[in-house]
Amino acid sequence: MNNYYFIILSIVFILYIIHNIRRNDFTIKESFFWTIGCFVMMILSIFPKSIDFLAKKIGVSYPPSLLFVICIIYLLYICFKCSKRIAINEEKIVALTQEVAILKEQANEKEKRK
Repeated sequence: MNNYYFIILSIVFILYIIHNIRRNDFTIKESFFWTIGCFVMMILSIFPKSIDFLAKKIGVSYPPSLLFVICIIYLLYICFKCSKRIAINEEKIVALTQEVAILKEQANEKEKRK
């Protein structure tokens, strides 16, 4: 019975992601990994013994710890991608700010010549 709640929760998350894409809050590229996470959550809700099977194959004695490790690694990966994107955007902002400053200075010099 509890699995139905998690299935509904994963569907709600997927719908929320789609809603944010339609409102242009997210791009499809940004939402791809969140959507994958929602589908994995749905699969684990439908087949709860799959994590036990995977834990036995890997050799983990306590299956919920494997689930937590997978979730932590996944979220760290998403965090890394976001940090990388922020760093790239900060470099672009600095370059654009410098270009604007140069263009303003050139415009001021042209006005002084007139």
